[in-house]
Amino acid sequence: TCRVPQSALIGQAGSGFKYAMATLDVFRSTVAAAALGFARRAMDEARHRANTRSLFGGTLADLQIVQAQIAEMALDIDASALLIYRAAWAKDGGAPRVTREAAMAKLHATETAQATIDKTVQIFGGLGVTV
Repeated sequence: TCRVPQSALIGQAGSGFKYAMATLDVFRSTVAAAALGFARRAMDEARHRANTRSLFGGTLADLQIVQAQIAEMALDIDASALLIYRAAWAKDGGAPRVTREAAMAKLHATETAQATIDKTVQIFGGLGVTV
């Protein structure tokens, strides 16, 4: 163990774990917001590709399967945003802990980012795996 002089303490003695967990709540929300940004950008790229790629006498956007993929992206992205906003509103409203809200936002947003990027790669076809 290491003894810390009273003058070097930040906060109350014995409360370090509580402070760390509260910091994790903010970090989880930040990770969720970053993932939301990744997902939004991927969907924008997918929509652009679908609207500009000619195929079978039309565009990719004319295909029902592509429309469904983009609709699922939009739904999950909006749900992620709302979960992130809920965590932020709770914290801004004075809630001492937002562990549940932040964890839900992080889980949904990161899963959404992964799924959205995967669908975007599919919409791009062979170009989706090139640099």
